[in-house]
Order: sequence, then structure tokens, then C-alpha cells
Amino acid sequence: MDEPGMLIDGKLRDLLMEAQYNFPISDRPFLELANRVGATEDWVIDSMRRMRELGLIRRIGALVNYRARGMISALVALRVSDGLIDQVASEINKDSQVTHNFLRVHDRYNIWYVTKAGNREELEGKVMRIVNGFGLRLEDYVILYAERTYKIDVKFDLYGGVSRAKIRRLPSEPHRIEESGLPMGFYESIKSIKIVSEPFSELSTKFGIPMSRLPDLISELRDKGIIRDFYAMLDPDLAGFRANAMVVFNTDDCESVANIDEATHVVKRVTVPGKWEYNCYFMIHAFNYEIIRNVVNERLGKLGIANYELLPSIRNLLPNMARRIEQ
Repeated sequence: MDEPGMLIDGKLRDLLMEAQYNFPISDRPFLELANRVGATEDWVIDSMRRMRELGLIRRIGALVNYRARGMISALVALRVSDGLIDQVASEINKDSQVTHNFLRVHDRYNIWYVTKAGNREELEGKVMRIVNGFGLRLEDYVILYAERTYKIDVKFDLYGGVSRAKIRRLPSEPHRIEESGLPMGFYESIKSIKIVSEPFSELSTKFGIPMSRLPDLISELRDKGIIRDFYAMLDPDLAGFRANAMVVFNTDDCESVANIDEATHVVKRVTVPGKWEYNCYFMIHAFNYEIIRNVVNERLGKLGIANYELLPSIRNLLPNMARRIEQ
């Protein structure tokens, strides 16, 4: 059980691929999955419960788009001496809106984290508390705001050993949650469903939404950018995807980068002259860095992008990242 990723083979792999990429919104979704992979409903439920207990399946559900909650986001990079890395990371992680925090290979910055806030003043105040608290200089940090997010879709191709996401653009201006007319309790309910025969029945009764209406409703909320896709979310490490990297470069057409299947996040960011000149960013995950390097070189080559930087992640500095993302 030391290498859960090695246990994903045969029918279980087929099941997890279907649960990631084509999770059914129906009366009996696990029966539908069973029919697709040639198994029984009981086997699917038992298998998925076991994978949930192991932590391989983090949860099955949807994520609310932070912008639908009226929030903004930024990628923050710091240059910190080796002896202070853990201390700085611990202080960063006290901010409950931090969802990613990685130590990465780069010739200028080594700590990279993502945080959110209600406005720029609040966000920059949080960053400056870290900067001033550790005596960092002006050249030791940069705040990279998201100008446009084209794709966030973290799914893992268990056959190919590399992340692979559907080509679905996020709307430039997502609808706000309050415009949906649905209570926050509804969004809490679809964040993580139970692995039982009829997981949507309680939700349907509680909010007075007929089961026949639910698939279209989930699709509408996704198209409006209020939620992201509804699927089984896997733990990358336990699925064997222990390598990930950030790729950055300049392009006049960052949107076309969202066509790269293997890119899980594609974001156009505001440049900071003298500190950060790249305007396009994406993330990629794989079994190892050789796969990442080969895929990135091939995909960007087809887009005519020869000059880019690949920043491998050395260490996850936010141990409870999965829980943060859920919240």
C-alpha cells in the first residue's frame, strides 16, 4: 500500500477515468459507471469507497469558481534563503485563502503561492505582511494578478501518465452566485457527494429540484462559470503523478494555449516590468519530469513558442492543500 498509484490497473483504472472525465449526473450514477466499465454497482461503490478511504479519491463533486464569489486571485513569488523557507511557508499558510504553495526551481524566485482576496488592497496587504515580516527587499517578491483565466481542469490520464484536461474555456465574466437564485447550501451539497446508490436524492428533496432537472442545472452552472466541472478529484501523488511544473512564456495568443490537452491551468497574467515579463502561464502534471519536458517541448513547438521557462516543483509547502481547495 506504499505505492497506491501502482494499484490502479485494469477495471479500476477504467472506472477512475470515467469518474474523472464523464461522471454521470443521474438517479444512480454508480450503476451507470458500472455499466460503462463492465462491473456491478456494488463493486463500483465498494471500490470508490476504498479509494476514498485511501485518499486516492479526494472527493466527488464541483468547485465554486472564486470569481463567482466576487474574489480576485494572484500568483505570488518570493525569493527566500534556504534557511527561512519552512518558516516563511508556515506564515504564508496561515492565510486561509492560500490554496497552493510550492518550492520551485527558478533563478530568481523559489516560493510560489496562490492567494485570493476581496480586492487588491486586501491581497497586497497580506503579501506585504510576509514581505515586511521577513525583511524581504523590493526585488525579492512579485505579485502576478490573473488578467484572464482560460482553463482550470485538473484531471489525470491514468493511461498516459500525464495530466489531460478537456478543452473548455471559462467565461471571461462568470455569473455571480447570487444571480443563480440558489442558496449557498446547494453549493455546499454539490461540493462532495456521498458514495451511495442514490447520492443526489437527498439534495433533490432538500432543495426541491427534480432529479430530471439536475443534469441540466449542473451544466448551466458550469457554462455560466459559477462552478467548475463535476467529477471525481484524485490525489496526484497517490495516483502516481509526483511531478508537476509551471510553464511560462510570452505570447499574443494565450487563449490558444488552452488547446493543450495536458495543461491543467491556463492563465494570462499581468506582467511586472523589471520583475516579471511573462504573460502566459500553464501547469502540467505527470509521472515524471521526462514526460513533462517532452510534452511541453512538443506542444509549444507546434504553437511556434521556442522561448519558455519550465519551473519544476521541488516540494509542496502546503500539506493540507486538498482541504484548502475544497473549502
